[in-house]
Amino acid sequence: MEDIFKTYSSASERIQHLREKTVTIPEWEVLLKDYDPTKHDVVNDKVKLRDRQMDNGSIETSSRIYIGLEKLLVSRMVDFTFAIPVKRIYHNTDGDDEPSDKRKKIAEAIERIYKYARIDSENIKRGHAYYASCEYCTVWYTVPQKNTLYGFPCDYKLKCRTYSPMDGAKLFPLFDEYGDMVAMSFEWRQKTANDYVTYFETYTADMHVKWKQNGGDWEEVEFENGISIMPNALGKIPAIYSYRPQPVYEGLTLLRSEIEYALSRNSNIIAYNSAPIVKIVGGIEGEEHKNSGYRFFRVQNGGDVSYVSWDQGIESFKYQIEQMLRLYFMQAQMPDISAERMMSLGNIGFDARQTILMDAHLKIGEESGAWIEAFEREANVIKAFLKLMNTDYASEIDNVEIEHAITPFIQNDEKAEIQKWSAACGGKAVMSQLEAIKNLGISDNPKETLTQIQNEEIQTQAAKMASVFGGGSAE
Repeated sequence: MEDIFKTYSSASERIQHLREKTVTIPEWEVLLKDYDPTKHDVVNDKVKLRDRQMDNGSIETSSRIYIGLEKLLVSRMVDFTFAIPVKRIYHNTDGDDEPSDKRKKIAEAIERIYKYARIDSENIKRGHAYYASCEYCTVWYTVPQKNTLYGFPCDYKLKCRTYSPMDGAKLFPLFDEYGDMVAMSFEWRQKTANDYVTYFETYTADMHVKWKQNGGDWEEVEFENGISIMPNALGKIPAIYSYRPQPVYEGLTLLRSEIEYALSRNSNIIAYNSAPIVKIVGGIEGEEHKNSGYRFFRVQNGGDVSYVSWDQGIESFKYQIEQMLRLYFMQAQMPDISAERMMSLGNIGFDARQTILMDAHLKIGEESGAWIEAFEREANVIKAFLKLMNTDYASEIDNVEIEHAITPFIQNDEKAEIQKWSAACGGKAVMSQLEAIKNLGISDNPKETLTQIQNEEIQTQAAKMASVFGGGSAE
């Protein structure tokens, strides 16, 4: 980075060298042809799926059915990874059973930062970018705003923004020979009143530089204090970048294409044979005779008039489509959890559902390593910001360790969970009546509802006692 800024003085030359990407991933323009179903080959193929010119000169368009299996697969992967939010577990590195009050407050402040940055929604956005476009970059930054959101008075609010090729951004990470990030650059466009403005930003551990494209030239953007190169007080790059060599749907394009062409060809056959065909045996005497409710032909010499029915071998076609779909999801290690397939399973138990989703859970376990690594880097960035936002925490922040746990999606069976923990308690209750009313969420005032229930029970018991001892004479 020092060589680039010392050797080249013009913004265009610096940006040209910062655009030299040190990782190899597929271009989004290429991946988009598979991810976006409207860009599939079947949509514009007029060789294998020819349009027919009718006798009257009109054109009968061929069926061209496209299916977004790649987009569906990415959504399923994101759902299985982040439908259950990532859980953060805070540990005390001193080995004490109970952390100090300050470390508890630090953990609460970090959790509030995640909450007000809407990290669960950000994870879903990052998941789509990572699985589909193979890369994303999340940048953390502060905005001047007095608040007490994090449990202490603060002059800044910590926010994050994710850039990915899916949003039109271009990412340019720079790694050294040991795999450590030296700089993170990204190019993005901002919508203005009349047009788009293109920006190029670079973060290093020491500085932050931002350029704006004016016509065909680049010019440095001055920050609020009037300088064009902002020192990075954080001491580390406030960006989390992750990439993968191929999208999750790599190698499955051929199966999806075969399904599309098979459905399109079969649709053409159905359309062609849908018109009724009349078979006439022998000659016809006169014209068709019509009357209210019926019509008939008079034929000669034992002739006949009848419809020819078209008998399609639908079972073989259905088998072919089902097999290709099965192979698609099998190779993707994702179960077919469509509504129709789930209904066909009937009312199965919790353990059976876990077994059905075992392949998907193994796949998420395989993918979770890269996510955990990114989350740990992100936690370190947040800690660095928190040291500057509250200097009282600076000496203790590094003693708070954060563990991230990804739980693959499973439809929980609350009844089974309650029975499990009740059995662990020797058959005793595991929740108070007030907690149950709160969790149900129907009552606006759970405490008042509990009091009313208790009063009604007292009145009921009193009525029972009166019916037993209140009437008649004692013997």
